[in-house]
Amino acid sequence: MNIRFIFFDLGNVLLRFSIKRLARQGAELTGCTEDEILHAVFDNEMERKFECGEISEHEFYESFCNAIGKRPEPRQLANALNDIFEVVEEMQPFLAKLAAVKFPCGILSNTGLGHWNHCIEKYPFLLQYFPKNHVLSFRVGVMKPDRKIYETALETARQNIPDIKPSEILFIDDLEPNVTGAKTFGFDSFQFVSEQQLAEELAKRGNW
Repeated sequence: MNIRFIFFDLGNVLLRFSIKRLARQGAELTGCTEDEILHAVFDNEMERKFECGEISEHEFYESFCNAIGKRPEPRQLANALNDIFEVVEEMQPFLAKLAAVKFPCGILSNTGLGHWNHCIEKYPFLLQYFPKNHVLSFRVGVMKPDRKIYETALETARQNIPDIKPSEILFIDDLEPNVTGAKTFGFDSFQFVSEQQLAEELAKRGNW
């Protein structure tokens, strides 16, 4: 397989995240239950709209406050809801190899502005290894597995390699529907599960 460009998902591929941690931190800050926090974030379409760039951080904050009936300090709330990530260490050696040979790569992720800003500030390796080629749902206006986000990824890859074909792009994601969407579009793709599985999948595609 002739892979010329690699896109990585952010959540649970480059950085693990914990919804339990989000709920706990939100509950500790507001005095609400964890279920109330989860309802305020996920059960009213506001999280999806935020990740698609349809609403602002302020609009998301107002919706959250209305849902819980309280108004926590905005920066403290943002930290509670965003500080839920940790590095996927088993991915680091592969990223370092790609960086050493300047292999073209990028990030293709369903994420909102708050999570993105938090992650690139707290984890400098993201911009070190991926200084450009960020295909993010809040910028594109749709989320994986919508075809439009893969079209944008292909356009992004072609800014680096003008003659690249979809089949020459590898996309690594943790969710099967996103992998299926990428394959349907024409990308090579696999679902990230473990370090061993990562090594096996990469071995099928050449000597990394």
